[in-house]
Amino acid sequence: METRIHSAYKGEVYGISFFTYFADHYSDSSANVATENAREALWEALVLVEALTADLLEETLKVRGVSFDRNDEEMRQKGEEDAHAWVALPWSELVKTLIHWVAPWELKYREWLDDAPADCHAVFLLIAEHETAIYQCWEAEQRGETGVDILNDFIRKYTAI
Repeated sequence: METRIHSAYKGEVYGISFFTYFADHYSDSSANVATENAREALWEALVLVEALTADLLEETLKVRGVSFDRNDEEMRQKGEEDAHAWVALPWSELVKTLIHWVAPWELKYREWLDDAPADCHAVFLLIAEHETAIYQCWEAEQRGETGVDILNDFIRKYTAI
């Protein structure tokens, strides 16, 4: 179980880098000011979901005696490189791409939750719910709705813990 938790943690380091890159570099010349502001809020919420999940996973890793590196250069660089590859996509294409990118992870983390022993249920629920929130966020964006509310629900739930 520690290997899976550590793997998910490294995914958070990747995700922080990935979404931060978009927050710093994504621009859509066809978007109006309100749309740009909404997208800035979306990128910020995505980074916060990843950072909050990383923070909570760090607690579990510490308790289990597993070393971790919040500044894992390999994961940070991979996140930036992957984001760089997609940062020029038009919004609708980017959203579609991100849905397809997140979907297998959302499924994988749900399977991990199903396989988790009782003493690990809470941490695997966190891992699964964070990915589900991101997936549902992008589904909402694809429908022309804001995904920020879904992310904020996750943030409120796990900040209260």
